[in-house]
Formats: sequence, structure tokens, C-alpha cells
Amino acid sequence: MNVNEYFECLLMLMSLVIAHRGAKGAAPENTLRAIQLAADQGAEWVELDVMLTADEVPIIFHDQVLSLSAEVPVLVKDTPWKRMQNLQVAAPVGSSEPSAPIATLAQAVHLIHQLGLGLNLEIKPAAKGLGEVTLERSLEVLKSCPAINLVISSFDFSALQAAQRLAPNLARALLYETLAVDWRDAVRKFEVRSIHLANLDSLDTATIASIRELGLEAYVYTVNSLARAEELVAWGVSGVFTDFPDRFTRLLASKSKRVSAYGDPL
Repeated sequence: MNVNEYFECLLMLMSLVIAHRGAKGAAPENTLRAIQLAADQGAEWVELDVMLTADEVPIIFHDQVLSLSAEVPVLVKDTPWKRMQNLQVAAPVGSSEPSAPIATLAQAVHLIHQLGLGLNLEIKPAAKGLGEVTLERSLEVLKSCPAINLVISSFDFSALQAAQRLAPNLARALLYETLAVDWRDAVRKFEVRSIHLANLDSLDTATIASIRELGLEAYVYTVNSLARAEELVAWGVSGVFTDFPDRFTRLLASKSKRVSAYGDPL
């Protein structure tokens, strides 16, 4: 069975290719420009990180530390949104893209809705102990925004537990660097639909097989090689997160399954 035949047999939670922090290989990561470029390059789903400012505004950002100037690094958790609004995220080295402003979750969701994309939203607390409140504030935003196809993922178990309680109709995913010994217990406890693995080099066929045997999907970070993606799909991986969606969407068939959008009736 070749890659395309195998993929046609899958019932996908997301899609084969997910744009990692938007098209971060070319555009400033986790920005509206990165989301737009991912769509332009053919991606059907994007993965973004959400954390809270000091005044609990959910923003799309990855790092707990930001620089308001070259000399003064500050913690996101201690910085109000008003101080961040004019900050720019730099494009990656070698890119011709200009820098772009930090986006709020609300801005990102509205654009994603306009573009018809799905969203894998990673709850990424700005500090230890903020997982639950980050999930809660994110859901408040999502309730007031247009419904989108959505999967919630996190390394933080408190965030997944809050999602399970407050939005049980949303698909949840566990995030691991390397699959933990007790991962099956976590799957049952949080009733997740998929597992996302961030340590690409530690993967093997047995790991993927063990996930699929439980009826779960497996998605892998960060795959920027087409040959590696084809190998992983042959192992049973459901999809890959990539910084360069245009390397994959033109060459591999792309199909997504509609999952429950936030705000849909059960």
C-alpha cells in the first residue's frame, strides 16, 4: 500500500499536513501573517500556541519570555496586553517577510474562520500553575467567536482536565516529548482522541502501533522533509506538523474530517 492509498483509508481528526505555528518557516511564527501564508500554501489546519498576558488576555505566542527591548527581557505573565500591542515578531532568518505584530486569540480565530481552516490550539501556560485559567480564558474567547473546527492539546494535564469538564464536546489531544510510561492511564483519564509527539528522533514503528491499537490518532512534530513524512505515514502516523506546508500539500493528497466546532450542539 503506498502513501496515498494508506491515507485514503484514514478517518482523520485533523489533516495529513498541519502548519506549525502557521507557516513559520517563512513568516513570523504564531502571527496572522503566518496563518494567512499557511492557507495560501494549501494547509487545511494550523497549530498555534496560546498563553495569557498579565491581564489575562489570551495571545498567540510560544515563549514565556519576550523582549520589549534588546536589553530588557520580560515575562509574558507579568506584561499587560497594552504593552505588547505594538511589539513585532521577527520573520525567520533568510525570509523576505516583514515582522508582524503579536495576535490575540480572538484575532486569530476570526481569520481562521474566514479562511475555512481547522485549528489545533495548544494551551501553553505562561508559567507553571496557569494551565487551567489559560484554558478557561481561551474558551471564553472561543464562545464569542465564529465556530471553527478545533482540537485542544497541551503538555499541561490541568488544562486538559479543565477542557474535559468545561467543553466535553471538543476533541482533546495529549502532548508528549517522548511517550510516557503511564500514557495509557492519561488517555483514559482525559478521554483524548489523539497523541501528539514532539520528539521526532525518538519515534519507532512500535510506538506508533501502540497508539493506533487503542484507536487513537498520532501526529508528529516537526517534520520538514517529504521523505520523512512518507516514512512516518507508512508507520501509521495520521499527520505531521511542519514549518513548510507548501512542501507537502502540493505533493500529498490532503483530506480532513470535520470535528466538532466549538459552539456546535452535541
